[in-house]
Amino acid sequence: MLIHQHSAVKTVDALKTNTLNSKHVQQNQLDRINQLNPEINAIVGQIDRPRDYAIGDLAGLPITAKDQIHIEGFACTFGSEAHKEFHPTSTAPVIERLQHAGAVVIGKTNLPPFAMDFQCSNPLFGTTNNPWNLGYTTGGSSGGGAAAVAAGLSFLDIGTDLSGSLRIPASFCGVFSLLPTEDALPNEGMMANGAAPLKHFARMGPIARTPEDLKLAWQHMNDPRECDEDKFVMPRINWSVDCAGIDVCDAIARCFTSASVKWAKAGFNISQRQPDGFNFSQARRAFGEIMGFETGALMPAHVRLIARIFGRSSAGRSPEFLANVMLGYRHNERRYVAALAEKRRLSATVDAFLGKNGVWLLPVTAASAFKHMKPTSDRNGVRDYADPLFINGQPVNYFDALTSFVTPISLTGHPVVTLPLGLDENGLPVGAQMVGRKGSEKQLIQTACALYGSLEKVECSYLQNQ
Repeated sequence: MLIHQHSAVKTVDALKTNTLNSKHVQQNQLDRINQLNPEINAIVGQIDRPRDYAIGDLAGLPITAKDQIHIEGFACTFGSEAHKEFHPTSTAPVIERLQHAGAVVIGKTNLPPFAMDFQCSNPLFGTTNNPWNLGYTTGGSSGGGAAAVAAGLSFLDIGTDLSGSLRIPASFCGVFSLLPTEDALPNEGMMANGAAPLKHFARMGPIARTPEDLKLAWQHMNDPRECDEDKFVMPRINWSVDCAGIDVCDAIARCFTSASVKWAKAGFNISQRQPDGFNFSQARRAFGEIMGFETGALMPAHVRLIARIFGRSSAGRSPEFLANVMLGYRHNERRYVAALAEKRRLSATVDAFLGKNGVWLLPVTAASAFKHMKPTSDRNGVRDYADPLFINGQPVNYFDALTSFVTPISLTGHPVVTLPLGLDENGLPVGAQMVGRKGSEKQLIQTACALYGSLEKVECSYLQNQ
């Protein structure tokens, strides 16, 4: 097996036993990036030679990070011309934890401008291609990281997620991601101009090729004093593909049905159900109002007004996402407080549904991976797509098709592991969100290990490329 084909766990084991040398592994990955990145375009900045590392449990493992995350010694462009010269003078605390454990950041990964699209392209570096099929999107906004991991350019990537930015690329690229419980990790070091973090939703998390690699990353990203040491008991598996008002494409539904049959045959306690009283439409409304209020606070009032005026037609096409964000841009304190109350209520509904030992699997998106699409308008990274995606032959708004399942879970603050379920009719990966109890990241990853063990493994052909 070639070095890049090893999991992060096996690579660390080999580094610890001196079977492999860190600088040799770093150079191997840099050579691989130089060979394959011109086609995939996932890496947008890299070190020029192997680096020394802190002595720790990760033993010099090379990793990458999204070009939104502040890392001293690297440019941090946010995919924007306006920030191409920004060089942070400090490193995000989550990355510092990994570095102190012995990880070496060898590169930064691509994203759309300011992480504000569900595809991965920008005027600085161009478009990242899905390594499963270069004509298809990786998803966004952590698309560069998911592509890098899927193709073996990186063992682990650290990305971010506000409204699906880890989960959508992981699903489209056939890899795993972990969205931690809201506020489980420090979220400093991922805002442009060093702005204060958003109060809600925005979280860092790892992307990996195996659930075991997620566990490795989480062990060192998380504060070890807060690690959950409960004994693992296989949870009750609940799954559903209904999110009220948006149909899911047949290929995704088939992947869920097929996986559920395999898990039932393997002896898992599984049933098709979702929380009573969890209204997806209300969740999307509350998410949009909170997100719009908090991101809008970063804009001058006249800029918010202009955004609302120019965004009317976009909002009209996207009643489940953009229209709700535009409501938040009104900056109405009363509505914001009401949306926060709805957030708490819906979060408690999911808590009750999961109980002491349950998980909930649901789709990541309503549409599977699609061919690269150009926006119909682009105002300094604020993009609109008038052309729809098609789900079972019917047109669905771009934003609504991609966010209808992820924003309700962003709202509730629960941890999510994205895991591959199978392939669609085009041979592109389909993933699932697996939602767990708050603070149960360790058990959630162990559940992913067990469930994934019952599924057929299919790897990206680029991973076999020497």
